[in-house]
Amino acid sequence: MAADLTLAGYEVHFYEHPSFRASFAPTLKRGSVELQGIGRRGIARIKLITTDMEKALKGVGLINVVVPAFGHELFFHQMLPHLRDGQTVVVWAGDFGSLQLAYLMKEKGIEKKVTVVETNTLPYGTRLREPGVVDCLLLAPQVLFSALPAVHNQELLEPLCQLFPAVEAGKNVLMVALSNPNPVVHPPGSVLSTARIEYTGGDFYMYREGITAAVARVIRQVYEETAALGRALGFEVLQYEERDFRTTASIMGVAFQAPFDTLGIIASIKGPKSLEDRYLREDLPFGLVPMSELGKKLEVPTPVIDAIVNLGSIICEEDFWATGRTLKHLGLAEMSKEGIIRYIEQG
Repeated sequence: MAADLTLAGYEVHFYEHPSFRASFAPTLKRGSVELQGIGRRGIARIKLITTDMEKALKGVGLINVVVPAFGHELFFHQMLPHLRDGQTVVVWAGDFGSLQLAYLMKEKGIEKKVTVVETNTLPYGTRLREPGVVDCLLLAPQVLFSALPAVHNQELLEPLCQLFPAVEAGKNVLMVALSNPNPVVHPPGSVLSTARIEYTGGDFYMYREGITAAVARVIRQVYEETAALGRALGFEVLQYEERDFRTTASIMGVAFQAPFDTLGIIASIKGPKSLEDRYLREDLPFGLVPMSELGKKLEVPTPVIDAIVNLGSIICEEDFWATGRTLKHLGLAEMSKEGIIRYIEQG
């Protein structure tokens, strides 16, 4: 994203947490990122590349948080002291992260006039080829966003569309979070392929080998449970055709597109390579756990989601119910259904 926006003519500050300075060192030294593949291509000479959050946020109007959900809290805590009135923070893809950020700001007494936003996915499907070199394989034809609260959506639509033409306003942040395809597809495809992941030592292609007709039925059921959560809150999540679930890419073949042979490109993406992969360590605790908790709050059954979290916790030897993103983390634990709707839509 830093490279893409730079190549589009914008001034960008690219921040990485100091904990990752060693792997980030080549990019810091080079001062640039090379984009390959589809979309904008070339070497982007980024205005500022830094591990100093204060420098990164100085004079910035739009803050794009583009890290896995398990990194959100680390980056949020680094960011909070340096936020300024008038800034907009977009969490890509949110996994309910906008709610956690807003709750952290309240807990820490941060009273800056900051607009918090989340999206349901990223605008690109990419892979890192080597330090500072990114291959863009796919583009998202539609990216949903919502501010928290949703009353700010209309004023954000035009400026966000100027940067990312695929962006569209969703009803609210929960509609957007529940429309993220990753927690729907990745956990079933990974959990039901655990033996293959371990046996091959990581030589595994989920979108070629892992999504069979039976696995597709599980993915469809996870989707139906997320859709039921949405209906209980008065909205429809992002809709798919029945046929969209019946390919080796499942709904990812709709969420991301290549100029030619989308299913073939997606099938060529390797992984999960181990049980440490974000398909498990991100999408179960930060995608499915809050869905299950929301289901309990709304009295909407989520038996397949619950089963996948239980199995994933055993497989990964981590209690995702304890370490995942709960309603307490989102500031929703004590709210009624009506209170939640009022909060996400009106503030």
